[in-house]
Amino acid sequence: MERALDRLFSACGALAAAFLVGICVLVLAQIVARLLGTVVPSADEFAGYCLSASSFLALGYALRHSSHIRVTLILDRLPPVRRRVAEIVCVAIGLGLSLYLTYYVAEMVYFSMTFGDVTQGLVPIPLWIPQTGMLVGIALLSLAFMVDAVRLLQGRDPSYMVAAASDDRPFSDSRDI
Repeated sequence: MERALDRLFSACGALAAAFLVGICVLVLAQIVARLLGTVVPSADEFAGYCLSASSFLALGYALRHSSHIRVTLILDRLPPVRRRVAEIVCVAIGLGLSLYLTYYVAEMVYFSMTFGDVTQGLVPIPLWIPQTGMLVGIALLSLAFMVDAVRLLQGRDPSYMVAAASDDRPFSDSRDI
């Protein structure tokens, strides 16, 4: 089951990277258009939507690959039993916060769909479309926290500790503080 979820998290990480490429394409298109004396309508807004989608879709992937910033100054000094308890508490808090956010982002998307909200720019699009990237990303972060909570309760290390130990992070020069 975890392998399937890892593929899902990796797919979202790839999608987040694609949205970053989208930002680059939009910025370059806007630069070229200005050199030609014109503009790309709503390029700034679409770049913002791409940034939001990229940021949120990468959350679960980043957690699984130990790419979030973690301050382990205190954790590293705890005995193994207390460290495990502290990790469980931290993951539980992260899970609670991400579930809270998932609920309210889902509610926001629901109301945007219900009321037919559209963006305010030159190109009006239904607001739920850019909000969906936020919802999927935060929901997958909740799922990643759930998987790590189950791993911890089973006596196994969470995925972010396994990734840090094996150093298979995409940017392995970033260390825990």
